[in-house]
Amino acid sequence: MIVIFLGAPGSGKGTQAEQLAKHLNVPFISTGNMLREQVSQSSVLGLKAKSFMEEGGLVPDRDVISMIKERVTQKDCIRGFVLDGFPRNSIQSKALDKAMIEINREVNKVVYLEVPKEVVIERISFRRVCRRCKANFHLKYAPPRLENKCDACGSELYQRTDDTTETITKRYAIYLEQTQSLKDYYQDRLIAIDGNRRKEEIGQSISEKLKVTAR
Repeated sequence: MIVIFLGAPGSGKGTQAEQLAKHLNVPFISTGNMLREQVSQSSVLGLKAKSFMEEGGLVPDRDVISMIKERVTQKDCIRGFVLDGFPRNSIQSKALDKAMIEINREVNKVVYLEVPKEVVIERISFRRVCRRCKANFHLKYAPPRLENKCDACGSELYQRTDDTTETITKRYAIYLEQTQSLKDYYQDRLIAIDGNRRKEEIGQSISEKLKVTAR
């Protein structure tokens, strides 16, 4: 099964997509994680992506699709995969479908998490990441035991440049302008989920809608 997760930044789609991938025993593919890895490696794509990400913009479609296509042709994706972070608009979705056809694959279902803007801002702006081990914290919902220190390794926590309120607001505006068209494009494959609930409840709803055994 190939499943795409859609939703605004901070909607929780990454968390739910990763959990579903574990349940289905298929790879979880996050374009955001892959791009950040490219940035950390200072690759050609990473250097190009860095400027877009820091300004809250989007990395060019052709670069992201090329990266996705290369990843999903690996052996561990034979039984399917769960994709988070792409596509973000109908043009990208059409390009992704074309890329899937070229490798004889097809997107089966699209999970759409709906979350209000104010909730998105709170979820993202309070996030912190460990500089050393990359552990994730949330100042409100999952704070570190010691202020600004990682529970696991004691290293400094920091706020990613694309997690500031200003950047989040810009990303959300882009989301509203471009991503809503995806609901129309994927209407025959779309599963709408209320994402403003406990993650366990959201996961249960996703399992029920996809008709898979409860997690």
